[in-house]
Amino acid sequence: MPSAIHPFAAWARRSSSFLAELFRKDQQPENAADLLIYRLKRWPKLPSSSMSTDIYRTLSVMSTRPVNRRWILNNSSLQADQLDLLLHRLIEQDALDVTDAAKYRPDTHRGLNA
Repeated sequence: MPSAIHPFAAWARRSSSFLAELFRKDQQPENAADLLIYRLKRWPKLPSSSMSTDIYRTLSVMSTRPVNRRWILNNSSLQADQLDLLLHRLIEQDALDVTDAAKYRPDTHRGLNA
């Protein structure tokens, strides 16, 4: 019978691997949009023609945790132009919290004596 610590340990592993995926040091962002982190504030109003399973799944994940553009592209079958249109619509409706991760990265241009 598993102890009460097992669920917490599993949660910690999932959380740390998710954060590591967002801020992987060996991976350079393709563009500035990759440094933006999105979290859904409220369910958006989208045309029924654009509500595919992938969009529902993506919105569901975005409502429970923050994700970046690269994560969405890697974990859904949405194309870059479809994703950009979706993000644009969500921003227009003020349905997203957008965080610029660049402000949380260490300044690599400064020396140790700066």
